[in-house]
Amino acid sequence: MKKKILSLILCAALLNGTQEMAWASAETYSEGEIHTIGVAMYDPDSAEMEMFASYYRDYIEAGFPVKFIFSGKIADTQAECDFIDEAKANGAEGIISFAGFADGLQDVIKTCEKDEIYYALGSNSVSDENYEVIRDNPWYMGSVGPDLEAVYEAGCDMTEFFLDKGAGNIVIMSGGASVGNRLHQVRSWGMLNTLEEKAGLVLPESAEELSKTDKTTELTDKDGMVHVTICPGYTEGGNGLKNLEAVLSSGNCNTLMSAFHVSTYLDKISAKEKEQNSNIMVGAIDSFSEQNFEIFKEKDSFGNAPIDYVRGKYASMAGPAFAMIYNAITGSADAVKEDGEAVRLYQDLWTAKSEEEYIELYGYATGIYENAYSCDDLMEVIRQFDADTDPQKFKELTEASDLESVKERIF
Repeated sequence: MKKKILSLILCAALLNGTQEMAWASAETYSEGEIHTIGVAMYDPDSAEMEMFASYYRDYIEAGFPVKFIFSGKIADTQAECDFIDEAKANGAEGIISFAGFADGLQDVIKTCEKDEIYYALGSNSVSDENYEVIRDNPWYMGSVGPDLEAVYEAGCDMTEFFLDKGAGNIVIMSGGASVGNRLHQVRSWGMLNTLEEKAGLVLPESAEELSKTDKTTELTDKDGMVHVTICPGYTEGGNGLKNLEAVLSSGNCNTLMSAFHVSTYLDKISAKEKEQNSNIMVGAIDSFSEQNFEIFKEKDSFGNAPIDYVRGKYASMAGPAFAMIYNAITGSADAVKEDGEAVRLYQDLWTAKSEEEYIELYGYATGIYENAYSCDDLMEVIRQFDADTDPQKFKELTEASDLESVKERIF
């Protein structure tokens, strides 16, 4: 029989005339064993990781008998394996990873097998090559996240949006594409392909290969009417900021499209706007984080929001990965896996093209009324709370991540 947990009631408070979203307190779960889960984070200080950590710490811990151990910054496969060992030593029964280094995933699963600890990728996808090797491993539960086609389309769609608004002198921030970040590379690939197809940009090699460049690269169309500069590198712990400063000092631009966040270098964009006395349109394939929420409420020197377009993940997209691991550590891996095979499930990215859209979507994602993946939703796919759940039901809920499905659950 499904156990009853009080639903978390999410509230909105009016502060300084603006709407602030916050998790409301909930009755602490008082029955059963408290389970421990480790969360591997590529950078706990990033807005995206803070977003997922807040959902787990402030929301999930209030609704389930669970506590989380969060990692520090994980920069490579060895660091992730070390964290898994450490989490196991501190009582963790499962790992949800937001690190997921593709080249080292098989080594990570070997570590989980050694430690007898379950593992799931919380917001990532797995290559066919890796999947074939690890899919039958009993300690690997699977992956949840946008598929590469959706990631590619994110780059295409953002580019079309800005071309329709007159983008002609464009900076592409490709982030970690040059150092193996597959998501950044595929997003940049989509941008370049769209610029070639829709704006006549001349590419010296394929868009796929060019997206991986580690050098600042200038491109134009055949008439010299469209100018594009690829600016590679992370803006923290990489050359991205230095490269951007050089690009902005070399001439004017009217559009910046980023394959990752823009929050850490908006000051550079603002300074350039003042210097050239004209607005720069800004888009990011990032996340519906609190940090971006605060940015959208600001105004630049031209009276516009500092960001014009966001495509990305939202906090409770991490909910199904929790349900996946929770099923495993409570003896019901077969509520997720069918015939013992790890799952590969996919979720949609959301898009905001204005401050109003961002605020609306942020509310659905973080709880102004309810939550995109509420505790009640997750209980329906955890066998400890619903004896009838099965892999098909788990898949249906996980992949019902689009805005219309979320609205249907909330309302």
